[in-house]
Amino acid sequence: MNELAINGGRLVRTSPWPRYPVFGDKEKEAVNEVLDTNWLVAHHNPSGAGQVEAFEDAFAAWIGTPHAVGLGNGTQALHLALAAAGVGVNHEVIVPTLTFMATATAVMMQNAVPVFADSEPDTLGLDPKSVEARITSRTRAVIPVCLCGYPMDMDGLMTVARKHDLVVIEDCSHAHGAVYHSRNIGTIGDMGIFSLQQKKNLCTGDGGMLVTGNPDYAQAVRQMRTFGHNELSYNYRMTETAAAIGQVRLSELDSFNEIRRKNAAIMKTELEGIHGIRVREPVQDTVGVYYSLLMEYDPEILGDVRNEFVAAVKAEGIPLAPSYAPVHRHPNFHPDTSPARGCPWLWPLYDAPENEHPSYDDGVCPVAEDYADRRLVELKVHPPACEEDMVQAAEAIRKVVKNMHKLEEQKV
Repeated sequence: MNELAINGGRLVRTSPWPRYPVFGDKEKEAVNEVLDTNWLVAHHNPSGAGQVEAFEDAFAAWIGTPHAVGLGNGTQALHLALAAAGVGVNHEVIVPTLTFMATATAVMMQNAVPVFADSEPDTLGLDPKSVEARITSRTRAVIPVCLCGYPMDMDGLMTVARKHDLVVIEDCSHAHGAVYHSRNIGTIGDMGIFSLQQKKNLCTGDGGMLVTGNPDYAQAVRQMRTFGHNELSYNYRMTETAAAIGQVRLSELDSFNEIRRKNAAIMKTELEGIHGIRVREPVQDTVGVYYSLLMEYDPEILGDVRNEFVAAVKAEGIPLAPSYAPVHRHPNFHPDTSPARGCPWLWPLYDAPENEHPSYDDGVCPVAEDYADRRLVELKVHPPACEEDMVQAAEAIRKVVKNMHKLEEQKV
């Protein structure tokens, strides 16, 4: 077992990592009930089944907000949140770079300019100081993200947002059930959006949910998700089948999140004493939900070979991966390479002087770039993964750490 699998040694794990999601009889029964109605599209359902409405009511009660609006996916929810907030041409929206790209592309869908702010190291969420430094007369909103289900500094962000009269749209795509200072993530800002895509903690295959305490925002989003209203509207409806699955999965979400937390705790215990690898935990007075378990690789201790380390652990049969790459590097966010032919930066109505155009070059978000390039790794700890899986993952990491000198030699 001493020789690394990547060099021909014996693997720590030979069986596949537990699959997620796993659907059971409850989900099948819920879908079959919808199929029996012969009506899969939401709204104006002649059968009166109303699965989407029932899911919206259940989600609103679960998270503790007056309004929940079901949509086709999380990107659509982001788009309509921005539209409801009045974001448009000649506006800027501040977003994190450690996120999935839809957080930023949704801004462009409203013809507005995404401006990337840096992360703070404790939570890897938006740094309120970095956000404030990027506010201009054109800034209308900010979209915080709780990366991988770790709550970020929402108090600090809300203080900056209220000072500058910015709309706060929480992108909670990783944070279904996360808690910040006794408040559910998604209920702190003006609106919260959730992705219900295949890999998410709450999974309907695909789908989205927008929550808000503001009835005007809720009404605007309800109108815009269906063609035919005075507002520019879209075909952004959630299906009845997705809503039926969602109700079943929502009833199990809290227990599934608890399994994720238990698995994370096991990994922390198993990896204690391994110098150079640290399991990242949610900060004090918050509760995480571990869409992925984040671990910090220390290049000062283990050498600047994070990617080689990840490859070696994967070769042992454990699906370790680098975490999110900085989104601001993607060609979609460079006027010269954007598929939108330079828009929205080159719109005649975008009146920012050229020296005030946001930068998307390397170095604009140094903390986020350092963590993404050299330090962050992640592991899926979803149910039905259990203690045995975590122990094997830790064993593989321990084995690779003991052989780091070989990885450094091979890189040279």
